[in-house]
Amino acid sequence: MSETVYAPPVGGVRSILPVLAVALLLQALISAFQLDYAWTHWLYEQEGGQWLFKEHWLFSDLIHSGGRRLSILLALACILLYAASFKLQRLRSGRRVLAYLAVAPLMASAAVLLGKRLSGVDCPWSLSPFGGEVPYRPLLQQLLSPGDGACFPAGHASAGYAWFALYFAAATVWPRVRLRILLGVMLTGVLFGLAQQLRGAHFLSHDLWSLTLCWSICAGLAPLMLSRSPRPSLQPAI
Repeated sequence: MSETVYAPPVGGVRSILPVLAVALLLQALISAFQLDYAWTHWLYEQEGGQWLFKEHWLFSDLIHSGGRRLSILLALACILLYAASFKLQRLRSGRRVLAYLAVAPLMASAAVLLGKRLSGVDCPWSLSPFGGEVPYRPLLQQLLSPGDGACFPAGHASAGYAWFALYFAAATVWPRVRLRILLGVMLTGVLFGLAQQLRGAHFLSHDLWSLTLCWSICAGLAPLMLSRSPRPSLQPAI
């Protein structure tokens, strides 16, 4: 039988606070220099004063719909593997990791979805400077006086950022690859977010807080669910 090694827990408040501080600083810059409006207006002009890619197959079907399905399939795979760990001996030692991967991404996605329902923030494509009918208001004004929108935080970006859970799981069971996984998750979230920005669905700040919320939930759950998680040794079985 191979030796089982216990990795130290990661995540927690020490992982959340620096990211939150950077997010608040970036939001202050976005608000001070009106970067939400400026960036979205530039994109809108580059697309000829319309959201040229709103229904484009690459952004709408492949990246948006396809990316969402991929994230759902990955979540289902984690849930099934966790359930299988009660039957399969080879999965039993990693049950805590599988439980974390089954729960953390779903909770991160659910938190973003709840935020979208409660925030009342409009999408760019609904605003009058970008082809819609609703007057433009900066993010803080919309949060203090909600409208009928449901676009904050960014939902589709969370289909990528919710998998920060893979980084925290890897830090426990396979730490050598954790930074590669973190980079992959970041790039996926940025790709999903940028695709939606090009469609007129979100502002920069929407993606920023989707990232921050997903990171905070995954980091917060990590020490609670992974603190006693076994890490199998890479030595061959004897």
